[in-house]
Amino acid sequence: MNISASIQAANQLNLLTDIKNNSDKFDQLHIDITDGHFTSNIGLSLDIVSLLKNQTDYKLDVHLMLENNSKYVEKVIDYGADIVTVHCESTDIDEFKSITNNYDNIGIGILPSTNMEVLKSYADFTSIFLLLTVNPGFSNQLKAVNLVDRVNEFNNVITEKSTTLIIDGGVTAKDLQSLEDNGVDIAVQGGAIFGK
Repeated sequence: MNISASIQAANQLNLLTDIKNNSDKFDQLHIDITDGHFTSNIGLSLDIVSLLKNQTDYKLDVHLMLENNSKYVEKVIDYGADIVTVHCESTDIDEFKSITNNYDNIGIGILPSTNMEVLKSYADFTSIFLLLTVNPGFSNQLKAVNLVDRVNEFNNVITEKSTTLIIDGGVTAKDLQSLEDNGVDIAVQGGAIFGK
């Protein structure tokens, strides 16, 4: 299982230094882009993707929490994103199909309050799934759901294909082994890495 460091929790004024100083704690970088509509917070700029692609050697997974995903997927891919996740709550199946027809490595995310069954229709177009386990928009929150229970819900719904499963939100060091044991491929950590 890989650890993806959520840079939203890092020191934004010394971002590259904070990443370097904690480099022994993670394998790749997780970038949350929020618009103040899908979430109540406005997050990082798209330009941060380009900066990190040019200034680091890390794989970048970009988590879009936006109302207009089609408009921004192309931009973050052009800027260097390796994986881009959009949300089922703001991306209907037709829009998602169109995005995945045009780009590789597009994942689908789901909020902790959304019924997992929704993902079944998206599974025809992706093998990358992100389970958000906190309420979106802010770093270093407490879990909104039990992590292993949510993973098991996913495993019971998406059963017929090999997947890349990302868990994002409230993941502590104590959670890592149980998540890996239950099939999680990437665990996103923010405060647990950067101490915020």
